[in-house]
Amino acid sequence: MGKIGLIVLSLLVLSNSAVSFSAESPATPLMVKDYEGITYVSGGIGLDEREALSATASEYNLKIVFALKEGNYLADASVLIKNALGRTVLDAVSDGPWFYARLPAGQYAVTVTMMEKANTDKVQIKPAGQSVLHFYWTE
Repeated sequence: MGKIGLIVLSLLVLSNSAVSFSAESPATPLMVKDYEGITYVSGGIGLDEREALSATASEYNLKIVFALKEGNYLADASVLIKNALGRTVLDAVSDGPWFYARLPAGQYAVTVTMMEKANTDKVQIKPAGQSVLHFYWTE
């Protein structure tokens, strides 16, 4: 499974290289998605996507980042978010290493699965501001 990290790293390097040669690159359109009323967006492979996500970050109250402990970003992570009652409020696959969601205020359990390993963390979403979770894996 070490190939996934190398592939993602290669894509990031190629994306950033291509961007550096173009002084005026068009804005990357983001694919905003919905899961049972919860709006989310993901991506971040390449500088254009990271800039587009950063520009809309204030619209979301949860940011999740996926990477190897060595620092390489990861994509295609499965994201499962459950509320305090254990009900699934979001079930998605991230298109890149950054994942943003707009959730109602409350306590949530976030489980992210990558490379057949699941990691879970709890997060408190407040009425204002943004909570950030980082998930790391080893190859």
